[in-house]
Amino acid sequence: MVPGAGFRHFLMASAGTLGLMAADAALAQDAIPLQEIVVEGGTVETDKGFVPMRAETATKTDKLLIETPQAISVVNREEFEQKGAQTINEALRYTAGVQADLRPNDRYDIVPVRGFGAYQNFVQYLDGLRLLRGISFSQPTVDVYDLERIEVLKGPASVLYGQMSPGGFVNLVSKKPTEEPIHEVTLTAGSDWYGKAGIDLGGPITDDGTLLYRFVASGRYNETRWDDVESERISVSPSLTFRPTPGTDLTLLFNYTQDPKSAYPSYLPSLGTAVPNNGYPDIPDDFNVGDPNFDTYERTVARAGYEFSQELGEVFTFRQNLRYTHIDSEHLGMTGRSIADTTITRLAAHLDEEVDTFAIDNQLAAEFAVGPFQNSLLGGVDYQYVSASRLMGTGAAPTIDYLSPEYGIDIAIPAYTTDTDQETEQLGYYLQDLIEIGRLNIALGGRYDDYSIDTDTVTIANGSVSSSYQQNTAFTGRLGATYLFDNGLAPFASYSTSFEPPSGLGINGGNVTVLDPVEGEQYEVGIKYQPEGFDSFLMASVYDLRQENAVSSDRANPGYYLQTGEVHSKGVELEAKLSLDNGWDLTGAYTYIDAEITESAVAADVGNTPALVPEHAASAWAHYTFQKGALEGVGLGAGVRYQGETYGADDNSFTVDPVTLVDVAADYDLSARTPYDVSLSLSVTNLLDEEYVSSCSSSISCFYGTRRTAYARLKYTW
Repeated sequence: MVPGAGFRHFLMASAGTLGLMAADAALAQDAIPLQEIVVEGGTVETDKGFVPMRAETATKTDKLLIETPQAISVVNREEFEQKGAQTINEALRYTAGVQADLRPNDRYDIVPVRGFGAYQNFVQYLDGLRLLRGISFSQPTVDVYDLERIEVLKGPASVLYGQMSPGGFVNLVSKKPTEEPIHEVTLTAGSDWYGKAGIDLGGPITDDGTLLYRFVASGRYNETRWDDVESERISVSPSLTFRPTPGTDLTLLFNYTQDPKSAYPSYLPSLGTAVPNNGYPDIPDDFNVGDPNFDTYERTVARAGYEFSQELGEVFTFRQNLRYTHIDSEHLGMTGRSIADTTITRLAAHLDEEVDTFAIDNQLAAEFAVGPFQNSLLGGVDYQYVSASRLMGTGAAPTIDYLSPEYGIDIAIPAYTTDTDQETEQLGYYLQDLIEIGRLNIALGGRYDDYSIDTDTVTIANGSVSSSYQQNTAFTGRLGATYLFDNGLAPFASYSTSFEPPSGLGINGGNVTVLDPVEGEQYEVGIKYQPEGFDSFLMASVYDLRQENAVSSDRANPGYYLQTGEVHSKGVELEAKLSLDNGWDLTGAYTYIDAEITESAVAADVGNTPALVPEHAASAWAHYTFQKGALEGVGLGAGVRYQGETYGADDNSFTVDPVTLVDVAADYDLSARTPYDVSLSLSVTNLLDEEYVSSCSSSISCFYGTRRTAYARLKYTW
């Protein structure tokens, strides 16, 4: 693909795909349109209970979870509010196959799935479109208050989305305009002087419901466990839905998020954290390897887009989703490089990035029957474009003693040494058919992608230019089947593939290089259970997943990445959610991963277990709401989370200890006793105040987990 030509190709491809789908219209002319089916419990938009029933992520259609031939987890707002989650990572702590707290922070949401992605597996999708990022630190984020639910698709899914991690991905679903009025104000206070205010308003503007709105805004300030390190955020998300005629739906979506300050724990050495430091005391978990007077991270993200849907007769529906994003960020910080006794050497880095991204997804869907075959056919063309620029400089910084650190000293800001411009484009064509034959559901799909990465890096000192251009094509697919028994059991099996061209850069012999695409392949079998008349969903799955060209941070060259080879992972996941009529809400999850490095540029790593991947992880949560008596409206909850031992580096030279954490929550709905719709809630995570290392990926990249944290929230609705 010639740089800059991708959008022209997209326009031609859109026409081509519409033509392809139009050809299917000939078949549909003789087919029988599917009758409208009313599903009790509502659509995705109204599926807001503790136990979700539906999700769009797996198939880009409004399918029941039990009908989808791939493992998928959904966390609705009711669940993560019940547990007191303040970030996306916290909302996913009780989800099978997910490591939600590898590197606790409020700057990024890093969520490895099925052991893949490590520190680079940022939350990747919002409302079905990729959250495109810059070269290094310009990663967009979404505030959890802006969300209606979070969907996690397990395993490769490039067939509909193009580039993504082979382990799976997280799709965030925004709050959007509703037909029912919404009026909500929340106030939250917590540990480390945490304070947050939010407002959520929505409903019809016109009496006939043709114009709906939603306005969501929040502001947050908090200190951190590190002295003089603060974090702030402002997020504003207005949206508007216009329905001029039956079958026509246009929703405009906007967001402005500013992080004037953002806390981010820096790398610590394994000595003194995961491993005893030769008789010296351990590094305190509130030790800051940086300097509050030096470290800076500012980010501004602006998004604008729309979701459009138009019914075309009884068979066809056209949908188009579009989003433009602009990101500005500046990062100034220090990382630990090595340790001698209690003295840590440091490297300072200064990065200034500006990013513009554009994503669009055209879909043409057809619902029809041919004999006994009930078809949901979906064809689409999507296009993604990123223009990113980065100024970067690094330099030596004074050493620091972790037992007697000195802050506020004069540290030189590194001068910019390189100026990088990078353009990435992806053009994808996909076709999927969901076929129902009685109780058998078959999912069949394929996708072709053409993507390119064009990079120019100028060495500022001498003006020399290092250029690289990479273009590749990829075909990915999925084949799956589910059988629905009368008793609520649904066994499923699937095969799926993925690819992901890394947006970062590598460095080899001092020369900047473009990384090869990461590829994935998975076989999965499992069973889902959803008995009729019982608000529950249970799932068990077994998978075999391979990843080639795995990517990890290059600790010798901050801001760059390495490709380590091939990883083979076999796993088991168990997950259950139940909401009982007597007031009980229950969740349980178990994850087993047997991962092995099967190929590596470092021969000694072959046969080892990848860093960061626990063999076992488990969680359970129970919440009871009193239904009558003096305690009517009072809810009490408690949960336990276990993460098993992990290796701290790919060479398996040391391990990170397992940890078990306890969380509790309480809430009180005053509406049962007062004329006001007011609720109070309290949550405490890590109740026993365990001090633990959450993860290590090398001998100089370890992080402490979050200590005991409490939040109290007041919510008023009218």
